[in-house]
Amino acid sequence: MDRETTPTQLFVVARSRPELYEYLKSRHAGDASVAVVLDRRLATRRRRPVAAAAERRRADRRSRPEVDAQLAATALAVVGGPAAPPSEAREWIDAMQRGVQAVQGALASNDQLRHEALAARLDNERLRAEIDRSSKELNELDAILARAIELVNDLRSRLNQDPSRAATQ
Repeated sequence: MDRETTPTQLFVVARSRPELYEYLKSRHAGDASVAVVLDRRLATRRRRPVAAAAERRRADRRSRPEVDAQLAATALAVVGGPAAPPSEAREWIDAMQRGVQAVQGALASNDQLRHEALAARLDNERLRAEIDRSSKELNELDAILARAIELVNDLRSRLNQDPSRAATQ
């Protein structure tokens, strides 16, 4: 491979973010200086806590703690290339994370509004029942008051008819 076709920048995308992988792959499709790969590592290679007896390598050649840290933090690690301001991919990740947070906030607001609407509906039903009860009591009081007025008017008319009887009683 000659210098022009060898990638100078490598994007390693976490397995959990295939949409980011597809975006970067299509975004840099014509750029031979950029390679985009999905992180193929499933776990650490050595599963035994003890090193093999006849190990040829002095250090793990796959050990890249900065790549692991970047993948854990943002689902994307950029290896090689110029030390420049955040790349488009990082900006895309940040925008996606802000979008996810906005959607989560909207869902939380929606849940809160549903809860408040249910509470208002229950309160409305309680108030309607209280209004119905008060209306019935008011009608009963109105009937009692009408009967009392009728009795007072009846007594008054009797008193006006025979004033001598009122004095003897």
